[in-house]
Amino acid sequence: MLIIRAIHPPDKSSRTICSMRSPSLTIRPASFADAPRLHELHTISVRTLCGGHYAPEVIDGWLSERTPRGYLAPIGRGDLFVVEDGGRIVGFGEAVPGQIIAVYVDPAATHRGVGATIMDRALVMARNGHAGPIRLESTLNAETFYQCFGFHVVARSAVQRNQTAIPAVIMELD
Repeated sequence: MLIIRAIHPPDKSSRTICSMRSPSLTIRPASFADAPRLHELHTISVRTLCGGHYAPEVIDGWLSERTPRGYLAPIGRGDLFVVEDGGRIVGFGEAVPGQIIAVYVDPAATHRGVGATIMDRALVMARNGHAGPIRLESTLNAETFYQCFGFHVVARSAVQRNQTAIPAVIMELD
């Protein structure tokens, strides 16, 4: 899931956001020591960037019971990576063959190419050993961002987290 404000429908400024890359950004596999920062970034990203699209009680349900420990399994599998700017983690992604699982950007680092950098790596990971469509579950606010990478809406649904229904957009890249 990507957390970034986008303009509906896509316009020239959103296409620019999708094509931005910054030479100061570096990508590396996430380490177990990163788990506290990933948890912090995930929480602030959802609270800040999704706030205009989801009710406070939905966001609370989405984030309740999350802990840094929840990132350890995907880190151990090598599915989670981080993007750094000047040695500080400003975003992270998770992908497996056929699916992009997570794309999160620090709200203080939006519109600087972090999301596009995460998508570049996530798409490589999702295509690795997979010839079919790539799927993801988008937040409501990120639908346009994914569209500028070629994803299209397959369905609208809700993801269940802690007995809370979180509206989501199922998207696919052919």
